[in-house]
Amino acid sequence: MKKSLLFSLLTMSVYFSQAQNITGELTNSDPTFNRPVEGTPPTALSTDGTNVHYDVVPITITTTGLFSFVCNGSVNFDSFGFLYSPAGFDPLNPLSNVLVGNDDISGSNVNFGFTYNFTSPGVYYLVITTFKNPSIGSYEIARTEGGVLPVRLISFTAEKANGGKNLLKWTSAGESNIEKYQVQHSSNGSTFTDIAGAAIDGRNLPTTSYYNYTDNAPFEKLNFYRLKIIEKDNVIKYSIVAVVNNNKQSSARISVFPNPAVNYLNIQTKAGQKGRADVSISSASGQIVYKKEYTVANESILYIDLQKMTPGNYFVRLKSPDGEITNLPFVKH
Repeated sequence: MKKSLLFSLLTMSVYFSQAQNITGELTNSDPTFNRPVEGTPPTALSTDGTNVHYDVVPITITTTGLFSFVCNGSVNFDSFGFLYSPAGFDPLNPLSNVLVGNDDISGSNVNFGFTYNFTSPGVYYLVITTFKNPSIGSYEIARTEGGVLPVRLISFTAEKANGGKNLLKWTSAGESNIEKYQVQHSSNGSTFTDIAGAAIDGRNLPTTSYYNYTDNAPFEKLNFYRLKIIEKDNVIKYSIVAVVNNNKQSSARISVFPNPAVNYLNIQTKAGQKGRADVSISSASGQIVYKKEYTVANESILYIDLQKMTPGNYFVRLKSPDGEITNLPFVKH
């Protein structure tokens, strides 16, 4: 049964450590709700996150300013986090009073993270939930105070354009202290170099920003791209990798490569596909170890970081924008 915010918070297995960390575990005995989508703030309910379990943690803010919350969950726990104002969290009306929601922090596939600028003291509410059922597990959330608001990449994509060019697009939210985005290029997915003339100044806006860059001279076959995000204090971070196959032959089927894989896996989508694709990876025992939504364009290549996966046999499942489901095996060395 769903409960209001006034359920017994004292019974929850969550606490703050002296290092300002929050630890807990999401279990099948926790209450459920239909979660919102991510956003600042979220504006709609998710079609995937229905009847998902949740924990609620009161967050006492005594001074104004920036606070960051970054989740580190157990292996099979695909966490999702929301922050609610002092007006409270109502699981029956989860779009009320919500300030921010995040699925995957930049560079992560399963852990949420966000920074929020608190303009007034009070008791706020952090809701820890999951992307979709049946994902549950333990979590540790690091809470840090101060600093500048980092960039959050909502998306980074690459696709073929007319005239043998490649079009890169990325969307960010809540920029601050960003000096520039440097587009980097690789032919093998491991050695990246800066593209000359492809340094784009950050706008440092609190709202959503949209960027694009056209690569006029891509490699003939595989093109790997990433963003080197340079902050004004010279801190450097990197985006996820986007891949384009500029082979002139169109792909009539879905494939994965390299296979066996070591550090990363690419999924080649079919020609003519455009829209949302759902990807999951399962171990040989059937345990889901990776899950993410992608936006695909014509003949997209989806890049998956495998560095945290243990060696073994896996299956990748792709639900294409047209609803077709493909299951392909691969080996991780």
